[in-house]
Amino acid sequence: MIKYLLLFLLFCLLGFGYFSSNSKTSNLITDEQYEHNEKFVSIKNGSFNVEGNPFHLMAINFVTTLRMNDTMMWPSVYSGYVPQHDFHANNRDSCLNELKATFVLIHDMGFNTVRITGIGEAEVQDKFTGRICFKGDYGTVYDKRFTMDTEEKYRQYFQAISELLEAIDQAGLKAILTLKVFPESRQTEEHLKKITAHFKNNSTILAYDFFNEPLYFDDKQRRKEDVHYFTKRWHEIVKSNAPDHLCTIGLACQREVFEWDPNIVDVDFISFHPYEYELDQVRNELYWYYKYVKKPWIIGETGIPSNNDSIPYENQSKFANKTLIQNLNCGGLGYSWWQYKDVEWGGYHQNYLGVMSANGETVNSKGQKVAGTPKPMIKEIQNFDPKQKKGECYCPDNYYNFSSNNYFRIVGKVVDEENRPIDGAGILAWDQWWINHYFTTSKQDGSFEIYSDYKFYHWMVSPIDYEMVRADINPDTAINQNGILTIRLGTLQLNKIKLNSWWHQ
Repeated sequence: MIKYLLLFLLFCLLGFGYFSSNSKTSNLITDEQYEHNEKFVSIKNGSFNVEGNPFHLMAINFVTTLRMNDTMMWPSVYSGYVPQHDFHANNRDSCLNELKATFVLIHDMGFNTVRITGIGEAEVQDKFTGRICFKGDYGTVYDKRFTMDTEEKYRQYFQAISELLEAIDQAGLKAILTLKVFPESRQTEEHLKKITAHFKNNSTILAYDFFNEPLYFDDKQRRKEDVHYFTKRWHEIVKSNAPDHLCTIGLACQREVFEWDPNIVDVDFISFHPYEYELDQVRNELYWYYKYVKKPWIIGETGIPSNNDSIPYENQSKFANKTLIQNLNCGGLGYSWWQYKDVEWGGYHQNYLGVMSANGETVNSKGQKVAGTPKPMIKEIQNFDPKQKKGECYCPDNYYNFSSNNYFRIVGKVVDEENRPIDGAGILAWDQWWINHYFTTSKQDGSFEIYSDYKFYHWMVSPIDYEMVRADINPDTAINQNGILTIRLGTLQLNKIKLNSWWHQ
């Protein structure tokens, strides 16, 4: 009797395992099934692929406005792309027509992808509860906040996203949809579940971008381990609901290594945002990605401003040319420019980064008029051949000292647990008020020298894959060595980050 009872219990357990296993994997696509979904963009053999062919991503960042009335929502060209912030289109049909014509022009200019910002990004309305809201333009009321508190609102919102994706697809483009998923807001994760499940069959979506530039927009201090675990949770949401879609995160630059370490975040590929604040900074950063980043990566944003006045259009074209080539040679899977059109955001650098000026009109390949005029740098996008033979990933001469400063410096050495030197560690130091700063990396022997034209008061060090250490210093203790005020930190021994493969939350 006991024997039969044990057999019965074993059968029940096996049966439960079978059914529970099926329930957990019913929404997942097997490797064999993936072979039949080539219309979706995947990463294979070190490149993006679609329809069985390599796909070198060439993207433009495009801000999209959500517009609404009492009964519906729809997508629109961002109001800031229109002079004086007046809409060219004032109803759903005219907005969609304007979007479609604009995306055709974007394709004409040589891009194959749009990175969509604005319309998909939630905001945490209440930091205590994590409640989120979205923004849309209601008539002439800009950025009206509303919550997705009913199924009807979600239906209207998803209809607007569907119309946006349809316009992108009709122009022959793919889309990266930028979201905002906050670690402290489960509502943003619930939104991620809903949007990925709803659009799981939409092959226009190349990837979801979880978070834009945590260096600037995440106000929490993070341990690298925590960053790994909650991005892993987000990644699992995408793969459970939309296994054919990729996920990424927009990291500002090398300085993300101190918390949002590119080797620690759990995504399919990294989207870096390097900008030219110092001489040849972008090519320097691309060299660092090439040497130390283990995940696939793209340039998710870059650019220099030009209105052909204080900065001539020629400079913008030269920058595009040299960074396109460096990105290819250093192993980048794609290149994205910020942004589509010049705006009026208050400063030269922000205002004139567009590939389109706000002046004049352009006729696209379908004979439709689009507001604005392409800048000459567009020729660099159109003429770039991603199939060209790759050259050497260039290391600029100022790699360790972007600005060639020689007034003040901090000197030290970075080693691991076994006193082995760590190459490529990030070192960042600030002035007294945490405003001005400089960045450098450690050399092959683990040594580093970070220079500035003012006194340092604060510093932090972190190699990729390793913990971070930080401290304050008193610049009055600096010793003059060969005419340079110098503080020596000695040897900094750091531990490698240990992650639990069994972790799940």
